Amino acid sequence: MNVLEFDSLYLEFGAKRILSSIYMKCETGKITALLGRNGSGKSCLMKIVFGALHSENKSVRINGISLHGNYFTKEIISYLPQGHLIPPFLRIREAINLFKVDAGLIIQSFPEFVGLLKKRTSELSGGQLRFLEVLLILHSRHSFCILDEPFSGLMPLQIEKLQHILRTAKNNKGILITDHLHRYVRSISDNLYVLNQGKTYFIKEEQQLIDLRYLTTIS
Repeated sequence: MNVLEFDSLYLEFGAKRILSSIYMKCETGKITALLGRNGSGKSCLMKIVFGALHSENKSVRINGISLHGNYFTKEIISYLPQGHLIPPFLRIREAINLFKVDAGLIIQSFPEFVGLLKKRTSELSGGQLRFLEVLLILHSRHSFCILDEPFSGLMPLQIEKLQHILRTAKNNKGILITDHLHRYVRSISDNLYVLNQGKTYFIKEEQQLIDLRYLTTIS
């Protein structure tokens, strides 16, 4: 088992403090979920851990060993941003090759892509494109996958299928996920955190989701 830990993240924009008291742990073999209200800083936190956003202070560790510098080039952590991941001019097969993923794995997870490999990603529907992007991240060589809004634009049947794929993928990876569709996230997560007023809280019981004002009722 490998363990990704991060803490001491501090971020502010102008006079507004976004992140101040952070600790989270993500382990291979588990899905770790991060919930929080809109604007709470979830995307900023994930970008900092990945290395795409500068933070005044941070500590990111794999098995207790600190990661320094431009470590996202070392294929340790992969990251699905909230926005688009793949340039629209690329053909699907080109995108798969760019991410160094076996096309057979993509087709196995989503057989509909068999007849679409020569198409440009701009020709896909929003749901198809998002599904492809998630698959490219999950089938990458990286030990840890950070997913920001992976269910965005997906239909309920696609979400259910992706939930199954995520449960399978966690056997070999550590997955950190956030999505505003919290019921889908909660149903597949092994560990759950909430980000509230710049601080992360490890959730041991669902009542905490109400106490932290993330939910008004448990459903």
